[in-house]
Amino acid sequence: MKYLLKYSAALLLLALLVSGCREEPNYPNEPTIAFDRVDQYTYTKNRITFDSLVVVVDFTDGDGNLGLRRTPTGNSDPDFQPPFDQSSPYFNNFFANLQIKRGSIYVPYPFPVASLNLNGRFPRLSTDDQDETLEGEIRYTLTNFSNDIFDPRDTVRFEIYIYDRALNKSNVVYSDDVVLFQGE
Repeated sequence: MKYLLKYSAALLLLALLVSGCREEPNYPNEPTIAFDRVDQYTYTKNRITFDSLVVVVDFTDGDGNLGLRRTPTGNSDPDFQPPFDQSSPYFNNFFANLQIKRGSIYVPYPFPVASLNLNGRFPRLSTDDQDETLEGEIRYTLTNFSNDIFDPRDTVRFEIYIYDRALNKSNVVYSDDVVLFQGE
């Protein structure tokens, strides 16, 4: 019994030391994403049926420079200066191109105004500007898909990619099919 207590303390200390030596993963500096899922919420308001879709992608990034602030912190906020100013193609960092299934193929959804899209910004994922490995998930909410615009049972999917603050583009992924107005 005396030896059991003596050696168990040493084994416990060794286990704590080994578990504390976990090596940081080594990811490339370009973001990488993988489609996870689409959460679908269907509701009716004033006799119009709506879908709210939450697109979830998993990500990794080797230097942690993901995200842009959604509102400026001042006139010189770097997240709103070129190349991230409003007239730039890099103003948004999350791109979700809507595709609708026609027969057995997908075609880009024809928005009534060419400048309309589902792109947007996700916030900074690191609190400072130091390089750090990041991994996790981004949950991006798309609202107001309504049955006065889409036909019930339309099947859609999303072509998704992101940019980091160094303007590195991630890989492109596609969501699973989403049959509109079925998520009750």
